[in-house]
Amino acid sequence: MTAERITFSFGKNWNDYVEGVDDEDVRRAKADIENWLGAGYVQGKRVLDVGSGSGIHSLSYVLLGAKEVYSFDYDPLSVAATKKLKEKAKNPVHWTVTPGSVLDKTFLESLGRYDIVYSWGVLHHTGSMWEAIENVLDLVAPGGTLWITLYKGGPRYPKDLAEKRRYNAASKLGKRLMEARRILRLMLRRARRFQNPFAWNEKVGRGMNTYHDIVDWFGGLPYEVATEDEVLVFARKHGFVLERISAAPEGGCSGYVLRRAIELTA
Repeated sequence: MTAERITFSFGKNWNDYVEGVDDEDVRRAKADIENWLGAGYVQGKRVLDVGSGSGIHSLSYVLLGAKEVYSFDYDPLSVAATKKLKEKAKNPVHWTVTPGSVLDKTFLESLGRYDIVYSWGVLHHTGSMWEAIENVLDLVAPGGTLWITLYKGGPRYPKDLAEKRRYNAASKLGKRLMEARRILRLMLRRARRFQNPFAWNEKVGRGMNTYHDIVDWFGGLPYEVATEDEVLVFARKHGFVLERISAAPEGGCSGYVLRRAIELTA
């Protein structure tokens, strides 16, 4: 098996994104967390952000009253992006930001277990998705919550994978042309719906915006997928029960909130 040619940096994209983060983006990210986990649920909890990316959700956990937030990412530029938001928040002492890999067992063993383990759109980009999922399951405290999203699998997977490989193999101009074609399709779709086509770069859920979401999609290698049934069977084998699911169409990210059973001792 040949190694993927990866020319895209999630961290570079996130660093560009955080330069424009405003209060509305943070408000939307906080609302997203409370929509998924419940209002007030984060208060007093220990939170682990696996693959923190821009850091906007780590920041939101801090603002929602988490007792501790620990953020790590494999990409040094993503670590830098998260640190920028931490600095803007005046460096809360209970928020730790560090480099780390979800595939590094020695690193993970040093972390302990957390009340909330969060990993949005990360584990399918590690090159060893099921190992990464198993590793994050081990980081959840008894009775704790795991909230992850994973790309939904289906028959379109080879086509999507080929598109990502073309993007990573393209020149800088080639990448811009692929992005421009996607943006043009969005503009035409808006026009057909009698919406302003020039307002295509909308703020979307979770504090993201359309442009950075497009770049994230094209560049995202490695790229693996899973069906909801596959994820739920795997989670049950490790002592987790489903609390909430948001099933996406193929190529989108399905979200899962899973609760770890409380371990009983004799």
